[in-house]
Amino acid sequence: AITVGIFAVGGMIGGLGSGKMADWLGRKGAMVFNNVVALLAAVLMTLAYYVNVYPLLIIGRLVIGINSGLSSGLVPMYLTEISPVNLRGSLGSVAQLLVTIGILFSQVIGLPQILGSAKLWPMIFGFTVVPVVFQIATLPMIPESPKYSLIVKNRTEQAEEDLRKLRGKDNVKAEIDLMKEEQAKINAVPKMGIFDLFRGNLLWPMIIAILMMLAQQFSGINVAMFFSTMIFEGAGLGDKAVYATLVMGLINVLMTVISVYLVDHPKCGRVMLLMTGLIGMFFASIAIVIFISIYTSDQASNKWASYPACLFVFLFVIFFATGPGSIPWFFVSELFTSGARGAANSVAAATNWTANFLVGTSFEFLNQMLHQYTFLIFSGFLAFFAFFTWMYVPETKGRTVEGIQEELARGKSRFARNAA
Repeated sequence: AITVGIFAVGGMIGGLGSGKMADWLGRKGAMVFNNVVALLAAVLMTLAYYVNVYPLLIIGRLVIGINSGLSSGLVPMYLTEISPVNLRGSLGSVAQLLVTIGILFSQVIGLPQILGSAKLWPMIFGFTVVPVVFQIATLPMIPESPKYSLIVKNRTEQAEEDLRKLRGKDNVKAEIDLMKEEQAKINAVPKMGIFDLFRGNLLWPMIIAILMMLAQQFSGINVAMFFSTMIFEGAGLGDKAVYATLVMGLINVLMTVISVYLVDHPKCGRVMLLMTGLIGMFFASIAIVIFISIYTSDQASNKWASYPACLFVFLFVIFFATGPGSIPWFFVSELFTSGARGAANSVAAATNWTANFLVGTSFEFLNQMLHQYTFLIFSGFLAFFAFFTWMYVPETKGRTVEGIQEELARGKSRFARNAA
C-alpha cells in the first residue's frame, strides 16, 4: 500500500513544482531536468531487487511520482503554448493519448509470459529508460515555447525564430503581435504567484480548473478498473481476465484517438465532449452497480448478470476517454495567460494527484463497507460535475485566452454570460 500510495505523493510534489520549474529552466529545460529525475527513479527501482534493499523501491516510486507530476504540468503547458489556436485541443490531447499507449504497453509487458514473473519484474522498471533516452536525444531538435521566450524572458528574436520553425513559414508577425499584447497586459500588473490565482479575476478560472481535475479523478475510473477483474472472472474468463483488462486498455487508446480528432472538430468542442463523457459515465456506473448486485446476490443462478456488467465497464472506459480523460490536462492552460499559466498548472496538477491519492487510500475502506455500492459515491460526483460543466465551464475551442477571460469576466454561469 505504501509503495502504491507514495507514487501519488510524488505526483503531488512534482505537480506543485512544475510551474516554478517551467518558468525557471524554461519549458525545454524543465523537461530535460525531468528526464534526469526519471533516470534516477529507474535506477533506484531496478536496483532494489538486485541489491535486495526494498526501501529503494519505495524511494524510486516516490521519485517516479515526482517525474509524473512534473510531466503532467509541463507537457500540456508546452503543447498549448506551441499550438496554433485551431489545433490546440488536438495537440493537447496527444499527451493523454501517449499516456494511454504507455499504460497499455506496461500492461502487455507485465504479462506473466513476458516480464511479469518473479525474476523478470524488475526489468519492467528498466523500460523507463527507453523514453528517457528518446526524449533526451530529440529535445535539442524542438524549439522552446515562443510564448515563454517572449512573454516570460522578453526574448523577441528568439520567439520569432522558434515560431517560424513551428509554423514552417517566415511571416509570423500576426502571432508575435498577439504575444506582445499579452505581454503588455501581464507587465501592467504585478508578477503572479500561486496565491494570486485565488483572488480577483483569476479566482473563477482557477476554481473551474480545479474542479475539472477533480472531475477526472472522482469520476470513479480507478474503481471501475478494480471491479473489472471480479466482473471478468464472473463472466467465466478465469485466469484470462487479465486479457480483458488489456482490451480495456486498448479501448482507452482507441477512444482517446477519436477524442484527439473530435476535440477541435467544428461540430464538437471541449464542453460537448466533457458532457458526453460525464453523463455517459454516470449512467454506466449506475448500470454496473445494478448488475454487480444481481450477480453477487446469487453467483450460481445469476451468472448472466456478469455479461452486461462487462459491457458497461467497457462503456464506462469509452466515455472516460471521450473527454474527462484527456481534456482537463490542456484545458487549464487555455484559461490562463502565460504570466499565470505556470502557477495555474502547478495548482491543477497538484490537485489531480492529491485527488488520486485520496481515492487510492480511501477506496479499500469504502469497498469493505459498501462493496459495489462504493460506485454510487462516484455516480454522485459525476452528476455534480456534469451539471457544473454545463452551467459554468466556457467553450475554449478556437478562442484566444484573452477572449475566454473576457467571457468569464461577464459572469460565472453560462446564462449570466449570455445575458451580458
